[in-house]
Amino acid sequence: MSIFSKKKDEPKKNYKYRKIVTAAKISSPILKGLYYAFFVGVFLLAIIALIVLFVGTEAKDMMLPPYMTFDGNEYSITIGNGIRVIDKSVGSWDIKTVAFAELMMLAAIFCILAPTTLFLSKLAKNIAKGDEYNLKNPRYVIYIGLSVMVGSTFIAVIRSFYNYLLVKTFASDPDAIKYAFDFDLGAVAVGVLIIVLAYIYGSVCERNFTEAPVAEAKKDIEPV
Repeated sequence: MSIFSKKKDEPKKNYKYRKIVTAAKISSPILKGLYYAFFVGVFLLAIIALIVLFVGTEAKDMMLPPYMTFDGNEYSITIGNGIRVIDKSVGSWDIKTVAFAELMMLAAIFCILAPTTLFLSKLAKNIAKGDEYNLKNPRYVIYIGLSVMVGSTFIAVIRSFYNYLLVKTFASDPDAIKYAFDFDLGAVAVGVLIIVLAYIYGSVCERNFTEAPVAEAKKDIEPV
């Protein structure tokens, strides 16, 4: 009989979701850096807008903003949704209007991404240090859902105003162009779904605290 006892083969544990811890360790500082970068970006966009405002160059000598081109005969501006506006007579203020509209749109996106990356960074930091049941985590997810819901709706409004401003600027009859309010129900639905998932996550965190075994304090037994 062998003096060595064979250990029973234990089932190999296959952790499918633990890779998120490594990803959280890497992404947490990156997301925190992006949070500050977006705020710096908004500040720089404001400075650029002031510079554009006081530029006194003629239209032909001005540097065109993104999505706007000049082929030597006519100006072309792409405003999205499959629309490209062409105009031969463009003044310097028209080009400034395009620049202001694009700066406004970019600033709105930065303002929404900033809080989202901040809360994602806080969530990733807790997960990275093994504190995934921290009750602050579902709160961070709720804030992310609110940022997506409110932010996407705000961006949709800004984008519709952006399109309206550009079309009105280059249309042959500007008085015929009217602003139509646009509301993104899809973004609201995504935000609500994230918040619902946050409450499910919060319920799991609360149950972990209530059902976790409490270690009893050891009492010293004095000899009789």
